[in-house]
Amino acid sequence: MPYDYTVERALRQQKLRRKARRGEIALKRLYKLIRFLIILFIFYSVFRILNCHYWYLSKDLYTNKNTPRIEILGNNIVSKDKIINQIKKLPLEKKTIYMINPEKLVKEIEKLPPVKRAYIRRFWFPARFVIMTDEVIPAITISPTEDSPAVFALGHNGELIGREYLPLKQNFDAVNVLSYGTNGDDYEKWDKEKISDLYKLAKLIEDYSSEKVKYIDLRTPHNAFVQLESVKIQLGEIDNSVFDRIKQITAIIPEVKKLNEPVKYVDLSWQDSAYLKMK
Repeated sequence: MPYDYTVERALRQQKLRRKARRGEIALKRLYKLIRFLIILFIFYSVFRILNCHYWYLSKDLYTNKNTPRIEILGNNIVSKDKIINQIKKLPLEKKTIYMINPEKLVKEIEKLPPVKRAYIRRFWFPARFVIMTDEVIPAITISPTEDSPAVFALGHNGELIGREYLPLKQNFDAVNVLSYGTNGDDYEKWDKEKISDLYKLAKLIEDYSSEKVKYIDLRTPHNAFVQLESVKIQLGEIDNSVFDRIKQITAIIPEVKKLNEPVKYVDLSWQDSAYLKMK
């Protein structure tokens, strides 16, 4: 009986197909294993990232003065130490930075009198706070004498800035006022209008004289003085007419500078009249 090559070829093809199928199955299983390992790696990586210590604020956040984990911007009146001491009143939450609610810290910072508003931005890797403060703009500082440091300050809207926040930095264009806070002139009770008038008065005198006002002396409430760089001016009563009386400064100051004798003060307490008091 002759050998059937057709049957042999069919058997070889069938073996090849079985081998190819086994290879496909093995390859699919390998792909599934690789995909499973990749998914496992992704989950593990996410878990490690979410639990990385860089997401957490450092334990010495409030004690290490040189820590880069807290940056404070806009604080020209309130020191960094005062802000940190204020937020230290709240316990440091053992949460990742994105889970911490900054509103609690914001409300605590805004309890500081010079701070009108506060903002906190959270950053990660490493976890840190950037605190931005919007502070009161000082208009007036209060001193008991011309040689003593300021003991109080007032904002343009009447905000009180206590002694613990003084001295102010030089970048504030505040007017220094001498006052004992007695004799019916309690500066802690001055309203916005009173502060605005004193500030406006000082700035107009500087414009008319082209000199800096060193201080306004209100220690005798009905007889105020203003010290300029070159001469003292007696204003008398600070009433509605004072803004007209100080216009005379423009013409008087150049004449005073021409005199060879020292001038004690220029008297502008009278309407449309100016007198020189010589030493």
